[in-house]
Amino acid sequence: MLTITAAQVFRQLHYQPQPLLLPNVWDARSAAACQAAGFAALGTSSAAIASMLGYEDGEQMPFAEMRYVVSRICASTTLPVTVDLEGGYSRSPEQIAAHVLELARLGVAGINLEDSVVSAAGRQLQPADTFADILRTVRARCRQQQLDIFLNVRTDTFLLLITGQLAATQQRLHHYEAAGADGLFVPGLLKLADVKAVCEATSLPVNVMALPGLPEVAALAAAGVRRISMGNFLFEAVAARQLHLSQQLRQQQSLTALFA
Repeated sequence: MLTITAAQVFRQLHYQPQPLLLPNVWDARSAAACQAAGFAALGTSSAAIASMLGYEDGEQMPFAEMRYVVSRICASTTLPVTVDLEGGYSRSPEQIAAHVLELARLGVAGINLEDSVVSAAGRQLQPADTFADILRTVRARCRQQQLDIFLNVRTDTFLLLITGQLAATQQRLHHYEAAGADGLFVPGLLKLADVKAVCEATSLPVNVMALPGLPEVAALAAAGVRRISMGNFLFEAVAARQLHLSQQLRQQQSLTALFA
């Protein structure tokens, strides 16, 4: 009897009639809550995990700490989990591939890798060819180890507001698709015309991120979107609720609000 892998299940979720709505979690409790709410898969948020551990986003937390959090998330859910690996927690293609293999061995179904990195000069795009070489190395090492993982590749052309965003995005997606990506992630897309143009530029499933002003799910689906991520906004909403409740408890000098 054939056993379907978590990566195969996760891959299939990108080819349904409706886009995969993916909550981004930050610990075991948030993962369990999202499973109980009925979501089909989970993603991690690098920004949320970093904030939860007291770090800035942008690969500032040690990989080992992120890996531990991911291990506890995987232990808390039976859903496919995809991990936000940012730029790979290294600039070495071989070390990035090693990080992906470590996470794959935890049972994660997917990985997000992004083509921008943070330095003293701020967040900057890597050359497309350089990043495509990283993808080829990661894909080759996974094949060598017979580890199946959904490689979702993020380009930050729209987030960084570069000149000629749409054309640059389409060109980068072409490179990344040829290098072995399974899905393509373009956070920062808001205009339906741009969304449609990006989706038409590739045969791979396109992922967008929740942002103020993002069109409704039905409109995104009609434009060709296959996956919608929540980024760190679920984490921030929970944190805002905690702050409001804490202020209420202090101001009212009553514990009633804890049980409302």
